[in-house]
Amino acid sequence: MKFSELVITPTTVPGWSVKACVGLFCIGLLALYLPLGVLGLGLLIYIGLILRVTVQPESYIRPDETVYAPVDGRIISVDERSDGTKTVILQPDLFDSHLHYAPVAGQLEDITWVDGSFNFKALDGVTNDLRVRREITWRTKKGHRVEMTQFGDRWCRLIQCFLREGRQTIVSDPAGLALFRGVVMVTFITSAPLNIVPGQRCLAAQTQLGQAL
Repeated sequence: MKFSELVITPTTVPGWSVKACVGLFCIGLLALYLPLGVLGLGLLIYIGLILRVTVQPESYIRPDETVYAPVDGRIISVDERSDGTKTVILQPDLFDSHLHYAPVAGQLEDITWVDGSFNFKALDGVTNDLRVRREITWRTKKGHRVEMTQFGDRWCRLIQCFLREGRQTIVSDPAGLALFRGVVMVTFITSAPLNIVPGQRCLAAQTQLGQAL
């Protein structure tokens, strides 16, 4: 038996050209969609990571007038006005949980969606009135007003609120989310100076921002 008789050349296989074309087509699809599948799986894992629950319900009651950080991340800026109004801006890091929690214990008084533009970077120095945002307002037992604002930007276009007006909340209650790395602003009035600084690491429902007085 000759060696050539052991080797099957494509021309001797019926329909070899069709099989070759289908094979190349399958290889092309695999080369195209396998990376997309891997990318999709990676995105799914990342979404699961940034939406993980980091705050567990507390078995004890925290002080009603204490305002806490509503999100894991970093404090971007702290503004203390002469009239006692304090404004703290926070943003989660890339791998922090992007869930928001109630910053204070009290009754949810108002939820307002303000139409605006998403065409800003998260930390652009533009007037807040130009940005799309959701303003969520609490009233504490002593009547103090605490507001949390969720801002949208070019990358953060999914902003949700899990709460309803009139509901009583505690600090560990999930309040909403903002994907991806949405900026959150907390505003309240207090005569006491704040013991937080820009760049400081904060943990949701654990880092105290101040007292509503």
